[in-house]
Amino acid sequence: MNQQISAQSQKLLLQIGRKIRRTLDIDTIWQQTVNSLGQTLGVSRCIICPYHSSSLQVKVAAEYCQEPFLPMLGMEISLTAEPHFIQALATLEPVVVESFAADDPFERQSLLVLATSYQEQPNGIISLHRCEGRWSRKGKTHRRWTQCQIEFAQELADQVGSAIALATLYQERSKRVQGLSQLKKQFLLKASHELRTPLNHIIGYLQLTIDDQADDPIEERDFIQEAHRSAIHLSKVISNILDYIELSEACQTHGDLSAFRTQEESGHQ
Repeated sequence: MNQQISAQSQKLLLQIGRKIRRTLDIDTIWQQTVNSLGQTLGVSRCIICPYHSSSLQVKVAAEYCQEPFLPMLGMEISLTAEPHFIQALATLEPVVVESFAADDPFERQSLLVLATSYQEQPNGIISLHRCEGRWSRKGKTHRRWTQCQIEFAQELADQVGSAIALATLYQERSKRVQGLSQLKKQFLLKASHELRTPLNHIIGYLQLTIDDQADDPIEERDFIQEAHRSAIHLSKVISNILDYIELSEACQTHGDLSAFRTQEESGHQ
């Protein structure tokens, strides 16, 4: 059986990895990962939890779970209560746990825990569970994880770590683009109002003058002065808008240069 898994592992990794890399949706990546590992390795449950270095808790974001075992989806897990999670995150090496209390609420017999990572920085935890119902556990010996299974899971975890990093970056940039788009809409609405108000004043006062609506030369001069004041105000509004556009372009260029330099520096380290 071990030889069969080993012979198929590379082909399966290519197929699963290609499927995961086709999407930039992080929820899809998580679910495809747990489904693929759960089905391929025939485990009772497989969960994945995103990890952020500033947090002492992780949350189960996706799960593969066979009946009749209790699901864990959405559950928050304290890292301090799960030393095997901490070990996997610290070492980026697979951790096998072969013993659990008889009254374990999730009926786990053994675990295989792996950290996903990108550039040596952990960004998730995968936990594969072999479970046994309480009624059938007594007197039975559970299967141990083979080296081939552990290596298969670790190689896939490495691919998933890169996919998670790429999807996270894509989502962050998408949110940034959406935020900038919303700011541009608000700016254009305000700019449109600021431009139209003095322009309408200019047109209105000049139209009154052209139509000889002034009662006397003094009122006609007032009309022309109002149009002139509105023209000066319009000139200032246009100048402010042009300054804003120039500053925005300069900031964008600076941001692009900073990102490029960061990539260059990390690439040479």
